Amino acid sequence: MPNRVLKLFMLAAFCAGGLVYGLNGIPVRAYASGPEGAKTGAPGESNCTECHFGSSVNSGSGTLSINGVPATYSPNQEVSVTVTLGQAGRSRFGFQLTAIDDQGRRAGTLVVTDGARMLLGQATVNGNQRQYINHTFAGTSAGGASEISWTFTWRAPAQSVGRVTFYAAGNAANNNDGQTGDLIYTKNVSANPAAVLTSFASVSAASFSQTLPTAAEAILAGFGTGLSQGVVVAQTTPLPTQLDGTEVLVRDSTNTERAAGLFFVSPGQINYLAPAGTANGPATVTVRRDGSPVSQGTITVDTAGPGLFTANANGQGVPAAVLFRRRNNVDTTEPIALLNTQTNLFSPIPIDLGPSTDIVALIVFGTGFRGAQQSTVTGTIGGTAAQVLFTGAQGSLAGLDQANLLIPPSLAGRGLVDVVLTVNGKAANTVQINIK
Repeated sequence: MPNRVLKLFMLAAFCAGGLVYGLNGIPVRAYASGPEGAKTGAPGESNCTECHFGSSVNSGSGTLSINGVPATYSPNQEVSVTVTLGQAGRSRFGFQLTAIDDQGRRAGTLVVTDGARMLLGQATVNGNQRQYINHTFAGTSAGGASEISWTFTWRAPAQSVGRVTFYAAGNAANNNDGQTGDLIYTKNVSANPAAVLTSFASVSAASFSQTLPTAAEAILAGFGTGLSQGVVVAQTTPLPTQLDGTEVLVRDSTNTERAAGLFFVSPGQINYLAPAGTANGPATVTVRRDGSPVSQGTITVDTAGPGLFTANANGQGVPAAVLFRRRNNVDTTEPIALLNTQTNLFSPIPIDLGPSTDIVALIVFGTGFRGAQQSTVTGTIGGTAAQVLFTGAQGSLAGLDQANLLIPPSLAGRGLVDVVLTVNGKAANTVQINIK
């Protein structure tokens, strides 16, 4: 076999096939279809210096890199990995790479994407079978350049195997028709399994409805576990996007991700503001602590997802509201709820509608309906149509909306009645007032 052909076959010192002797009399191997396995420098393996002599590993001025390996991987995730080897004055190169777990076992699957320049191999190391991807003879030429890259796919294991480390060895050959003078490099990078994300369930912080959609700029309550270290309440406006190292990110149907404003965080609950500009459709909500995802869920965003706050903060009973009265051109407001010290719950105060000349309106507070057209908003009180005088942002608290409903005088004496606000055909949670 001519020396030059032998030299090209032996690039990267990944050898397999017929036994020959190098210039120094030490037996070496060369094989046109690619090197044998276990030459990456991984635990239990040798490296290129087994066949290429005269320099120690990583003693040259060149570089070997492994790019594209993610910091964390998910089951069956596919990523594009590129091995790049560069050395000034060299134009012939070779490589071999394997991916193994901390027990030395094969981790995932290496997939060739360019069959002319790469091929797969395997070997058993310390009782563990490993997979390898290598250069072919055609894949050794850099075309006169002093750097070469090989790109392939790695498919993650079907389930977490712990840390996965990619080991690679490369040879920047001097093309001198022998096995001396080549420069050998090794490199390794690792990927850890992605954290198992706990469930994060978001609902309207007003109604706690699990069926209605939400809306941009709505106040949401998200529930999960391990969401923060402690309980921290926002003290500034605009709302902060991080409290106690916790943040909430909303990725909408256009794949745009925005940070949500936070009202408060606790280990089991976060109240947050759906970011302005969030597009309608499904959205993914991710909770991160100290930069790492810990919990995830989904929401459905629409033009309106109305919810009304209640005095008992459970979406039921007497609303968080005030009564507006205009009498003799004098405007006043009155409470509609009173704390029952026996039950520690708020009960509705009977509302006196007064003389027919009084204008009496119920001002309810909610969230998720500021973006709706006034023409799409209707209300009923005690089953009787109630004119909606105003809907929109309340103005002083982020995400808080307001609706003013005129109470029909015909309801006098009805007692406990339901109040229903409907926006864009979606009914908010039913609340109750008492009319004397």
